[in-house]
Formats: sequence, structure tokens, C-alpha cells
Amino acid sequence: MHTAANLSKRSWRKLLLTAIIWILALLFFAPIYIVILNSFKTKPELMVSAISLPKSIDFGNYATILTNNDFFPSLLFSVFIVAVTTTLTILVSSLAGYSLARWKSKFSGAIMLVFLSTLFVPFQVYMVALIVIARDLHLTGNAIGLILIYIALGMPVPIFLYRSYAYAMSTEIEEAAAIDGCSRLQLFFRVVLPLMKPITATVAVLNALWSWGEFLVAFLVYGNHKPMTIPLSQQYFFGTYNQQWHLIMTGFVVSTIPIVIFYILMQKHIVKGIAAGAVKG
Repeated sequence: MHTAANLSKRSWRKLLLTAIIWILALLFFAPIYIVILNSFKTKPELMVSAISLPKSIDFGNYATILTNNDFFPSLLFSVFIVAVTTTLTILVSSLAGYSLARWKSKFSGAIMLVFLSTLFVPFQVYMVALIVIARDLHLTGNAIGLILIYIALGMPVPIFLYRSYAYAMSTEIEEAAAIDGCSRLQLFFRVVLPLMKPITATVAVLNALWSWGEFLVAFLVYGNHKPMTIPLSQQYFFGTYNQQWHLIMTGFVVSTIPIVIFYILMQKHIVKGIAAGAVKG
């Protein structure tokens, strides 16, 4: 009796949990569904109803967006900014995180604490000072300045992740490589960094997602210089196509496709890395 009652209770809990998950998933995907749905509508159809199906699949909105003179330069510029920022962030943070993990000193934890403490300070607190310093260093209005500031702002979390991951790594392989004559840099790039592939994929995804959609820093540091990043170009896009929500939503869809593809590709590596690490452990 007790066993049957326990099984029934567990079944109801599982059913309730499944229902809650489905409800949350629907709430999460509802805005995405509405945006994609309305990207295939004409303006009159959208004005009638935002949730009804389009009368026909029309790619005219996408043709308008793709033939816009500012779209492709902004897309390529955003890809360049994200690629350089992510690559340099991975390079610097992996070196810093690994060094802090292998540095047997009380100062290692203190330095890490200083890095993490910056996360508790809102950007608006030091925003003005950052812009003043960037202007004095001639880093405003150019891509190099934007990349350097992105790297600086996005560094604490990757360093923390690499340091934590390096702590859990065995030092036997490193010691064997050192005995074979590897220098410190050879040891890191040939042995350590390949072993850090799972956390590297995680850092790449987090950094790319942030820098791709970031607006405020780009607006303050880079301004209205051309080519613009995707978030900056969308601001002027709204002004050009004011009240034309079918085109605005189409712009949202097109601008998110590259980063979604990147996330899907990298997610596979993250899952494989986590699974490999679990089996090894």
C-alpha cells in the first residue's frame, strides 16, 4: 500500500514538474514566436493582429533588410568585434586563470578576490570615469578602443572560470611535459589549453553573447561612427523605419541568426566536454 502510494505521489510530482517546465518554455518562446511570425507579415496584416498566422509566406521584409546599405557592413563589423574580443579574452583570461591556480601563494586568492569584486560595482558608477580615461587615451570613436574596453569589462568571470577549472586539473601531465623539456608557454599552449576546451567553449559563448548584443558601452565609446555594431545600427534603423514593426521584427530575426548559429555549434562542444569530464572523474 505504502509503495503504491509513494509511486503515485512521485508520478504526480513528475507530472506537475513537467507541466511547469512546459509552461515556462512556452512563456519563454512566445516572444520569439511572435517576432518570427510577424517578420513574414505585411504592415496591414500586423496592424490587424500580431498573433495570427500570415496569409502567405512573404520574404519581402527580409529582402528589404538584406538590401539595406548599412546592414551588411554592420553585420561584418559586429562579427569582427566579437571574434577579436572573444579570442583575446580567451587568450588573456586563460593565461591569468591558470597562473593564479598554479601560483601557490596567499596573494593568488587576494588577486582573484579583487577581480571578482569588480562584478559588484554597477557599470553606471564608473561609466563617466571610464569614458574620460578612454577619451584621454584616444580610444573613443575607433574599433581598437571598443575591443580593449570590452576585454577589460569582460575579464573577471572568464578568469574565475579558468582558475576554478585549472584547480581541478591533474598536474601529472604538466609535470611529464616539463620533464620532456617543454617551456612554460609550450606547456600551456600544447598541453594545458587543449585540456581546457570545455571551459574555453563556455567562455567563448558567454563572451560572444554579451559583446554581440551590448549597446551602452558601444554607444558611449564608439558613438555613431560607421560601420556600426548591430545594436547601434538598430537604433538608427528604428528611426528610419518608424512604426514599420514588420521590418523592425525582421531586423531582429536577421541580426540574431549569426549568434544563434554560433551558440548551437559551441553548445555541442560544451556538452561533450562536460560529459568527458564527468566520465574521467
